[in-house]
Amino acid sequence: MDLEQLVRVIEEIRERAAKYKELLVQNEAQTRVSLIDPLLRATGWPLEDPAVVQVEVRTNSGGKADYVLKWSDGRPAIVLEAKRVGGQLDLASSAAVGYAWELGRAGKWPKYIGLTDGLRWIIAEPHNLKSPVCQVDLGKTQQPIPEAVLQLVGVLWRRRWMDDGNKESAPSKSTLIPLSQLKPGKGEVAPHAVVFPDGTRREPRTKTGSTWKGLLLAVAEWLVSQGKLRPEIAPISNHPGSVTYIVNREPSNGSGKHWESKVQLSNGLWLHTFGPPVISTAWARRLCEAVGVDPAQILVER
Repeated sequence: MDLEQLVRVIEEIRERAAKYKELLVQNEAQTRVSLIDPLLRATGWPLEDPAVVQVEVRTNSGGKADYVLKWSDGRPAIVLEAKRVGGQLDLASSAAVGYAWELGRAGKWPKYIGLTDGLRWIIAEPHNLKSPVCQVDLGKTQQPIPEAVLQLVGVLWRRRWMDDGNKESAPSKSTLIPLSQLKPGKGEVAPHAVVFPDGTRREPRTKTGSTWKGLLLAVAEWLVSQGKLRPEIAPISNHPGSVTYIVNREPSNGSGKHWESKVQLSNGLWLHTFGPPVISTAWARRLCEAVGVDPAQILVER
């Protein structure tokens, strides 16, 4: 299909969405059949071929993908979640992200994660959800269709995923490592960044630059920003029953010993920044677990 034909398909999708709006705002399945499937077919995806497109894929841990679009060699290229027309589109909290991270932990990162209601399309790289590579609204008549076409083609056009000699891959396990699996050695260089489940990306920096203590600080501040790490749940010890605290209202342990290495967090809590890289990493994991966040959902970029 050429671009002129794709423009015509998008015009038909616009008209169909307007004509059957009352039905589509209540029905995700109808939205997929009437709006999403025609666009995917128009960009070259054979929806009937499970070697290329799989639908309704789920994992045991709750990850879900309405569509998995694949490279020609079978690797996942794009993971999509569908919503009814007008449904809330929050990419960071979508089930597709959970599914993509399951793939990532197995070393099979998709290049992109997307969320769509058939009219609005938001597509981003899994480690940079807050900066979409494609964000269009086909229902906005003030947005010229050719402009929307160019954005969609840049991501969805199947031909770009068929050239094995020009494979683009999302970050692999060698560059993005789940915090749960991170085991730094003595003298190992500090990571470049920490990527959180909501797409937030933080540099693990202290006053002296990127450090392993900066990793602990980045995780702690993100937990604060999510409302997870609050003064009322302090202190948090390095393991249950211990009097060595990672976080406390005052910079001291349960024994009364004051911390020599410490940072005050943005909410007033104190963070204990003692120890070598392996301690900083273990304490970052411990903080996550203590407030109910799976450290496997936090990625460390090496």
